[in-house]
Amino acid sequence: MKLFYKIAILLLLVCSSIPLFAQFDTEEIDTLENMILYNRETTYAVVLHNLGIGFQYRTGKRINYFKTRMIEAEFFTMRSYKQVKIINPYVPDSRKYVYGKLNDAFFLRLGMVWKKLLNRKPYWGGVELRANYGGGLSLGFAKPYYLYVMYFYEYPGGGWYYTKREERFDPSQQSWDDIYGRAPFSTGLGEITVHPGIYLKAGLNCEYGKRSTKIKAIEIGGSLDILPTGLSIMAVNTDQIIFPSVYLNFSFGKRFNKY
Repeated sequence: MKLFYKIAILLLLVCSSIPLFAQFDTEEIDTLENMILYNRETTYAVVLHNLGIGFQYRTGKRINYFKTRMIEAEFFTMRSYKQVKIINPYVPDSRKYVYGKLNDAFFLRLGMVWKKLLNRKPYWGGVELRANYGGGLSLGFAKPYYLYVMYFYEYPGGGWYYTKREERFDPSQQSWDDIYGRAPFSTGLGEITVHPGIYLKAGLNCEYGKRSTKIKAIEIGGSLDILPTGLSIMAVNTDQIIFPSVYLNFSFGKRFNKY
């Protein structure tokens, strides 16, 4: 239910912002160009979702007047609902980190999306709506999340000092005041694991460009990644199988004919 509310709120924001985007579109209208039916399409997009950010590429062709079939590839980051950055207040110059985090997660999607035309904009411009739905292969990548853990030692003459070691989070041994901060992102790159699965998605594409050959669109929707083997981001939620999210895409591209 919470996911539905997020989609509804994003939909309202997108619909209210479409006129603003259209105002900045200063391209002249080509009425002859808009009368041609183009059979090929390629787009690039920035993907913003409630748990990360990424990029998207789509290419495909028109099946009939109302439907277009697209092959898509997406790569994006994935956070956990439970992760919160903190800092050790007792150690000078300590670094921010996420207590209880096991892995940085990244997703690569390869699949197919169908776009169904709901209404065509008039030749002088406006908004063209399409319903999107599709799915395909989802690969989850888990890169171990390393921390700088402090070990304290006593000087022979009195006083204390500490050394730092790069270690993964261990709930049975580490408390938050023993942690200096996050280790470099490069630590653990050689230990990445792959978790295959599938994804499903559905959304609404709002195209506001004035020219048929140049695509400018905003897309909003929801998606679901399912990894049967599970992927662990946080220690409190190991081997998570289902990753739901809502997304907002800003895309641009072109239409053309290929004979």
